[in-house]
Amino acid sequence: MIRHDILNLLAEHPEDFVSGERISQHLKVTRSAIWKQIKILQEEGFEIEAQTKNGYRLLKTPLTLNTWVLKQALTTTTLGSVIELDDVLSSTNDRAKELARLGAVHGHVVLANCQSSGRGRLQRQWESPRGGLWMSVVLRPNLSLADASKITLAASVAIADALRGLFQIRIGIKWPNDLIYQGKKLVGILGEVVGEWNAVQTLIVGLGVNANFPREQLSNSLSAITLQEILGYEIDLNNLTAGILKHLEIELQLLENNGFEELRSKWSERAVGIGEEIIILRGEQVLQGVFRGISIDGALILETGDGEESFSAGEIQLRSKLNSYF
Repeated sequence: MIRHDILNLLAEHPEDFVSGERISQHLKVTRSAIWKQIKILQEEGFEIEAQTKNGYRLLKTPLTLNTWVLKQALTTTTLGSVIELDDVLSSTNDRAKELARLGAVHGHVVLANCQSSGRGRLQRQWESPRGGLWMSVVLRPNLSLADASKITLAASVAIADALRGLFQIRIGIKWPNDLIYQGKKLVGILGEVVGEWNAVQTLIVGLGVNANFPREQLSNSLSAITLQEILGYEIDLNNLTAGILKHLEIELQLLENNGFEELRSKWSERAVGIGEEIIILRGEQVLQGVFRGISIDGALILETGDGEESFSAGEIQLRSKLNSYF
């Protein structure tokens, strides 16, 4: 793409102007065509200074998602090897599953500026306005069926660590797949299998981060918060995406190297509610006990008067006895 070629030339000389003539000769297009592409880049949010005699200089990249900016920020080996960015999708997970069935490689990333039919666990609606990070990753891990189910745990640790590293904020993990800040939901994760759940070949990990928009854009019924509300400013979604993918790659490699005990330890350190009274809803059944963490299988461990019982993510809903953070 010619615009990316222009950006590459400008990025090679961050402190200097690059003349239109030099760009024209290098790319073998007219200076008029260069100017038209510069105007499009400016409309996309790139701050490019233009001086008649000197040429062009790249001053600032957009905070919104942009494939060129994201590729500059990526430090991963496999995740983000292919990036698809759409303006609107019904669901990034649905698109990623479609691509996986067509042979998408491990690490293929699907992004959307907004989703019209985003969803979370138990088919709950996930509101996805512009300004958030709505992303799904195609994964073809070297994992057993049992370990593959733990990828959402790995993703929650990765996102918590990315947010802490980038913004120095401590995020709590709510089992099995939400991240919260001061009792309010900031991030949701949805893991889905492509094909039959009997031999893991491909999984999709979708995540949604409430980022660059005010809390008022979400329904009042939701106990939610956004990064803009927490930090007081808009963040670079490209850096956030790159940071999450970096940490997710680390945790996936840990899982593939039989490192679930280390992952479980990391998860437990970041989890909310361990050692506290919780309520579990399983259909019409209501159970109460002390949250003791997660088992070697990634299941929630509840201690009751009758001993310990384990619960998988697919069968229950979780509530705090005090309703303080769930």
